[in-house]
Amino acid sequence: MTNPNFIIRPITPSEIDKAADILATGYFHDIFFKWSVENDDDRHRILADYYKIYLNAIGCVSHVAENAQGHIIGVSVWLPHDVDADIYDDIDKAAGVYAPQFRAVCDKSHDSEPPMSPFYQLVGFVVLLEARGIGVGNALLKYHLDILDEAGIPTYLEASTPYTGVGVYGHFGYQPVGELMVFADNAVLHPLWRPVTLPPQAIIPHDFTDLQATAATLKTVRFGSYDWCVLDVRDDKVFLLSNEALDLGQYHDTFESVTWADSTIRNHLNSTFYNAFSPEEQSHIVETQVITQSNPWFGIDSGAPSIDKVFLLSIEEVVSYLGDSGQIKNPNNKFFIDDSFNDARQATQAGTSSRWMLRTPGNSPCFVATITIEGKIAMTGDFVNRSSSELFNVGVRPALWVKKQAVCTAC
Repeated sequence: MTNPNFIIRPITPSEIDKAADILATGYFHDIFFKWSVENDDDRHRILADYYKIYLNAIGCVSHVAENAQGHIIGVSVWLPHDVDADIYDDIDKAAGVYAPQFRAVCDKSHDSEPPMSPFYQLVGFVVLLEARGIGVGNALLKYHLDILDEAGIPTYLEASTPYTGVGVYGHFGYQPVGELMVFADNAVLHPLWRPVTLPPQAIIPHDFTDLQATAATLKTVRFGSYDWCVLDVRDDKVFLLSNEALDLGQYHDTFESVTWADSTIRNHLNSTFYNAFSPEEQSHIVETQVITQSNPWFGIDSGAPSIDKVFLLSIEEVVSYLGDSGQIKNPNNKFFIDDSFNDARQATQAGTSSRWMLRTPGNSPCFVATITIEGKIAMTGDFVNRSSSELFNVGVRPALWVKKQAVCTAC
């Protein structure tokens, strides 16, 4: 790739030390690396050694931007998802007394990274200050992303600054995924993922009717072994949503295109989970026709209707029963419905904040919409095979209709 002011090309082995020096210089004042290596006198040396390890790793792909004078002015570093784990022992040695910080990042990264393969992770990306503003960053990313797109390989990164969908990462369609990786108040990483085929960006209008738009305090009842909040009462039926997010497994057990009707979690909820109720309790659960609209922002098809005893909420049902600020029809950002109803949508799992899955697809058929630990509706969603880890809880909140007499004489 050429430009009147610079060229982008693969790095050569003789340039690894220079590239590592540029990366250490570029990240010297980065707030996250200042947490990683607190002492200014140590930071440049340790960061340079850190990136030399990456640059020498088997499978590493790195490119440089070279200006008209032949000087390197930018560097990108990519690692395959299955990079040799021995490099982390080498990083421990290079980091010295700062090894615990680098090891903590490594451990949380493995919990946060995409539960699929293959993918490449962008682990280093620097453009020298004097070369910014002429398109070097865009060109560096595009060079390798074009190669990966051709090969059908998605990418992942962990940004050290808050991400709002603008800037160079936004230009190439990166989206938030999972939860923030919090190490300290001033040390937070923002996981971002980019699919090979970018989702449509146009907002698909929907005509939403019968939205209750309420976030009033919900009545709690006991049914089976769980506490439930009452979302709705119609004639002789009561609509229940589990109070807590339950760790019942992944939405789907494989990273692939899937809809609610064919998902692993639907099968589990209507077999193992349902069968745990007593025969009398089962007699009170009302079979329900479950119809899911396509994702209202991205138009991703939700698949065929199903008949279920137990199911998950859709985006529209969350908006209807847990509050509506109007953002579902008039978004104010590219990724989330983030409003005054967040608190009503938050859930815990065994007393700890938890993300919970919906049944509406995200912005691709292998993503599913979720509620984040802050209570935001993640319209772009998360991996269908995301599971709980030490980094953050992931669960589901089963929903079902039951006969009123079984749970709620006062409803």
